[in-house]
Amino acid sequence: MLARLRLLLFAAIGGALTGAISFSFLKGLDWATRTRVAHAWLLWLLPLVGLAVGAVYHYWGGHAKGGTPYVIEQGHIFTHGVPSRMAPMIWGGSVLGHLAGASVGREGAALQMAGSATDTAARLGRLSNVDRRTLVIASLAGGWGGVFAVPFTGVAFALQMTRKHRWRALLPSIVSAFTAKWAVDALGYSMSARPHLPALSLSWSLPFKLLLAGAAFGLLARVFVWALHLVKRRMGHWVKWPPARPIIGAAATIGLAALVGRGYLGLSTPLLNQAFAGLHVHWYEPLLKLVFTLIALGTGFVGGEVLPLFVMGGTLGGAIAPGLSVSGPLLATTGSVAAFSSAAGVVLTGLVLSVEQFGWNALLPAVIVGVGAHLAAGKPGLYVTHH
Repeated sequence: MLARLRLLLFAAIGGALTGAISFSFLKGLDWATRTRVAHAWLLWLLPLVGLAVGAVYHYWGGHAKGGTPYVIEQGHIFTHGVPSRMAPMIWGGSVLGHLAGASVGREGAALQMAGSATDTAARLGRLSNVDRRTLVIASLAGGWGGVFAVPFTGVAFALQMTRKHRWRALLPSIVSAFTAKWAVDALGYSMSARPHLPALSLSWSLPFKLLLAGAAFGLLARVFVWALHLVKRRMGHWVKWPPARPIIGAAATIGLAALVGRGYLGLSTPLLNQAFAGLHVHWYEPLLKLVFTLIALGTGFVGGEVLPLFVMGGTLGGAIAPGLSVSGPLLATTGSVAAFSSAAGVVLTGLVLSVEQFGWNALLPAVIVGVGAHLAAGKPGLYVTHH
């Protein structure tokens, strides 16, 4: 009993640390985005930022180079634990990348910071490897609760990604997720509002249209995962010195931005908000966001894949909605989640996320779209681990 209470205490400590780091991270990203938009010349610093990030990870990264898949792996089979350096490295690398315009996300960074902070506390507390493994699983829930304010989604994600030990980690995951969210709320950060879908007006053709849209989101996710691994492999083969790879990605990003504009840099949340609002979305917007993100993540910039996938799926939903004669906000909201959940193979997490973000009216369309996306995406590979 005392051992169980101790585990929950460290889950709460890890959640509080995750919430504090998430608050500073969200504030840092907001500052970086405002500053980049106000000072367009910062884009020209992207090669220098890429070199700095690439060099730090190459020479001092250690296991931190494994990123989110390494954190998940430690929840499966605990070996070395999550290094303390991972949190400051991903914090600094992500904020600097956003400041200069790299198209990366934030949720992957949150999972790494949560795992690093939680496992560091557990190591200092001299917990056993079994308990540390459980807390690493719980930290995945804390990352979602802290940076995205969706604790139920965090719990579902943690249990889906680490199935072998999930029931032992259930209660610690709940504690970590809600503690992280409460910490961010207590520190005064306000998350951007998400639209709540109205009650669905069913017709005989709507389920088929939603399935078709889901297949489109799944194919998008499949192409993204395949292309991301391909770019990483090719860059590793062609460019032997890792710090040089982000320089190449930065040059490509600058050139592409000069051709098509700067709306695809950073988080690109205005594109997603326009799709959620039902405004017109061009067919090429999800494709361009995909290309910008492949360039950034494939060449060595750090951050996350989740929010870029949200933007890709949301804008694709907005683009195909008129052709399917379906509500734009309906396909944008369900598509944003389906693109991520099908890429990661976490359909249940996607359903929980849909309800937590967009209300209970999103559940039925999310189920239909999610099934279509999952079937089209095939075997997921977003978070590839050795185990």
